[in-house]
Amino acid sequence: MQQPIRITSRVNQQLYANAIPGHFATNHSHINYYIDMSEIKHNMNMALEAARSIAFHLSSVSVDTLMCMEGTEYIGAYLARELSTAGLSSMNGNKSIYLVEPDSNVNGQFVFADNLRPMIEHRNVLILVNTASTGQTLSQARECVEYYGGRAAGYAALFSNLSELGGKPVIRLFSGEDFPHYQNFIRGQNCPACAAGLRLDAIVSPRGYTKL
Repeated sequence: MQQPIRITSRVNQQLYANAIPGHFATNHSHINYYIDMSEIKHNMNMALEAARSIAFHLSSVSVDTLMCMEGTEYIGAYLARELSTAGLSSMNGNKSIYLVEPDSNVNGQFVFADNLRPMIEHRNVLILVNTASTGQTLSQARECVEYYGGRAAGYAALFSNLSELGGKPVIRLFSGEDFPHYQNFIRGQNCPACAAGLRLDAIVSPRGYTKL
């Protein structure tokens, strides 16, 4: 792996991510950058700034529940506060917004324990993730919400290579355009690094990466 490159968000100049060039594999694709959002997810000030930037786009979206995934729980808590204290111009002013995180079963499907079902059923659920490279995680999360009787109110990601999903915009702090020559290859198909015989540098998970 090469030395990381620091990239500042176009959405909020106080937010940055460290991008490490290399050959990486996620659950769904091969990518040529590992985009490290650790500071945004775990630094109090940056998590608050991220929440404010996301909340800015949600004043006209009704949100009852935040489905926080891939380590975004702290940002989700700040986001719930921002939405509920946004004032009369917001659809969410003075709401008590739920925050939930799904489990996954042996088949990799997202599931909720029975005691959390009332926080999803008949509610507008905003899906918040760390990274949306291919859209598969967001699609699976939407299917989960709908299975439990909820409605996907919208999507937000710290990094997303998608601008919309199913007709709804994906609110994002970073996009593939922010990183020089960013590429992802679904299931590793047509990956030039693989074609050149280059070994993977690391396996990427929602919590970080593991060198090989």
